[in-house]
Parts: sequence; structure tokens; C-alpha cells
Amino acid sequence: MSSLTSSLSIASQALQAQELEIQVTNNNIANVNTAGYTRETVNLSEADPSQDGSVSVGNGVDIQGVQSVRDDLLTLRIQQQTSAQSSATAQVNALTQIESLFPTTGTSLSSTLSSFFSSVSALSADPSNTADRDTAIQNAQAVVGQFNSISSGLTGPSSALDTTVTTDVAQVNQLSSQAAGLNLELVQQQAAGQNTGTIGDQLSEVETQLANLTNIAVTHTSQGDSIVTGSGTPLVLGTQSYSLQTATGTDGHQHVLDSSGNDITSSITSGDLGGTLQVRDTQIPAILDSLDTLANQFATAFNAAQTQGYDQNGNAGTALFTIPSTVSGSAAGIALATTDPTAIAASSDGSSGSNGNVANLTAVQNATLASGSVTTQSANLVYQVGDLTSNATAQATAIGQSLTTLNNQQGSISGVSIDQESANLIQYQQAYEAAAKVVSTIQSLYETTINMIVTS
Repeated sequence: MSSLTSSLSIASQALQAQELEIQVTNNNIANVNTAGYTRETVNLSEADPSQDGSVSVGNGVDIQGVQSVRDDLLTLRIQQQTSAQSSATAQVNALTQIESLFPTTGTSLSSTLSSFFSSVSALSADPSNTADRDTAIQNAQAVVGQFNSISSGLTGPSSALDTTVTTDVAQVNQLSSQAAGLNLELVQQQAAGQNTGTIGDQLSEVETQLANLTNIAVTHTSQGDSIVTGSGTPLVLGTQSYSLQTATGTDGHQHVLDSSGNDITSSITSGDLGGTLQVRDTQIPAILDSLDTLANQFATAFNAAQTQGYDQNGNAGTALFTIPSTVSGSAAGIALATTDPTAIAASSDGSSGSNGNVANLTAVQNATLASGSVTTQSANLVYQVGDLTSNATAQATAIGQSLTTLNNQQGSISGVSIDQESANLIQYQQAYEAAAKVVSTIQSLYETTINMIVTS
């Protein structure tokens, strides 16, 4: 009887195991199109055998639980690539707006400078021509307007990017709080011996969203997932979340602070937040520096050429442009010193018909200045912005392709295959039927044995 009882116990465990296998398989099939769902499997192990004399007798199967099929290393790589792609995309979006300030066709800084020098050159034919002088002054004002407008145009994106920083930080804090809450649920379900697959999927999705915003590192612990930024600043430790802050820095921009108030802006290198900071703190200042340098060197060189000649009234030439005392801010601060057309110093000897200084004035266009000629510098500005945009676009595309490959690999591991699950379902059904047949056989043996006892 004890042998039959053991066999019945083994068969009953087999029924429970196969029933759970069928249930989990059915759940996988039901969630085949559920975004973020991770395929689940039943974790079974051989029960410890019994020793009957010198014979070791198996005791069936033990159900260890249900687990989600994940590749943690692959998930880490996906999070890293997600952060990198978001950073590149943020840069592309911001730089595309800036690129419109430096068109390659139509009215641009290069074309406006060219028109100005052409109008100055026209004075060589008739230095006293009022219409030509008016045109030259108008074109000088257009150059000033271009510098001012582009400088202002670069300030606009910076302000918008400040708004993005505060928005991204708020989203990071919201997701961090959500992750801490999921960690609590995860710990509670683990303690109760419940399936944590759904909570694990939700936590993984939150971590992907965080990676989309900033560079993070995730560590699995007994208290749930610990999440820190690339610099080690904690966002989530177990069931506790730590909020980031934003504050206006000495540069007038929004800076990111950790929960203790330490400035961690420079350590945020990827994600939408990292890409935004890269454009705001590195790329725009570099472009603006090039623009300021051009404005300063152009105005300085042209003013110097003015002093080599005489205006239409026979007076010594004076500065046509005013600029700040420092290179920084030159594009925003450049202005006309005078709007009087007679102030253009075309004469080399003070006589009204002289055009000897026009050559000096027009030579500024292609003269070798500290950072290259006016023509070269204006062309380089267009190239600088275009190159930054092109590189960011290429990076976003390349990372996107890599991310697609990684997601496909993850899908092959964690995704649900209808064909495979259908095959598994048939296998588990057959195993269930076999176990049920064992139970039925044992029951029949019990009845036979009982009848033998009653009969005797």
C-alpha cells in the first residue's frame, strides 16, 4: 500500500506540474502581442529520491516556481543603446532648428557679407555716387542684422533646451518613484511565493523609459532593482527613490542636482537629457564662439581699413562698426557706428573723387585674419553646423540599426513564438494525460486490493 501511495503522490505532483505548464503556456499565447511581455516558463526540479535499502527510488517532480526568460546582459546593452540613440536624436532635433540659421541658399550670412563687399567695391567706379553709398550703408546694416539675428536665434534654442532639462528631470523623478513602488511589490510577491513575471516586465519597461531619458546602471538585488546614473548618483535603491533637482546656474541655464544638491550636470552624457545638455552646453557655445569671432574680426579689420582712408567730406576715416570690448558677445553687440553714407572712407587722399582706399576696404573680405578670411569663416560656420547635424543623424541611424538587432535578439529569447508554444502545449497535454492515466491505474489497483481484502 505504501508503494501505491508513493506512486499516487508522484502522479499527483506530475498532474500539478503539467497543469501549471499548460496554464503558463496558455498565458504566453494570450500575451503574444502584449508590448513588453516576457515569455514565462515553469521551473521544475527532480524531487529528492527515497532510499529503500540499497535502492534509490525517485519521488517525482517539484515545482520551483514560474520565471520570466530574460537575458540580463542583453537587456543592459539595449538600455545603453537606447540612451545613446535618444541622445543622438535629441541633438538632431535641436541642431536641425539651428541649421536653419545658416542656410546654404538664399539670404544667409555669407551672401549678406558678399553683397556688402560688392556694394563697397562699386564705389571704385564713382566714389561720390550717393545711391551707391546708400546701398553700401544699407548692406552694412544688413550684415549687422544678420549677426544680431543669428546670435539671437542661437539663444532661443538654449532657452527651449532649458525647458527640456526641467521636463526630463521631472519625468526621471516620476519614473524613479514608480520603480521604487514596483520594487516593493516585487519583494512582497517573492516573499509570498507568487509569480513576479508581470512586475518584472513592468519594472523593465520603467527602466527602459529611464534609459531613454538619461544614462543609467541597473543592479538586481534581493530588495529589487537598484538604479543609478552613470556617475553613480542613486535614483532608486530598493523601495526608496531619490529625486533629482534643477536650479539656475551661474551661466543662467538650468543645472541638474542630485538629491543632496550636488551639481551632476556634466556627468549626464546620454539619453534625451544628455543629448539636450550636449547641444546646450557644448555645441551651441562652440557655434556662437565662431560667430562672435567672425563678427569681431570682420568689424575690427574693416574699421582698421576705414582709418587708412578719408570719407566723402575729406575727413580721416573712422570706424563704421561698433563692437563690444570682448570677443564674446560680438555678434549680438555689433552695430553701425553711423548711418551716414558719406562716412565710408573710399578716398586715399581726401579728395571727393578719390577711390584709392576702396581696395583696402574690399580686401578685408579675403584677407588672412586671425581665424581665417571673412569668406572662409562664414563658410566654416555653415560647415560646422552641418557637420554636427550630419554626425548626429548618422549616429542616430547607426544606433537605431544596432538597437533593432538587439531587440530582435531579445525577442528570440524573451518573446513568444506561437509555433513553439503550440508544440509545448501538445507535449504538456500528453504528459498530463499520461499522469492522469497513472492516477487512474493506481485507483484501479486500490479498488482491486480493497476488494481482495473484503473477499478474503
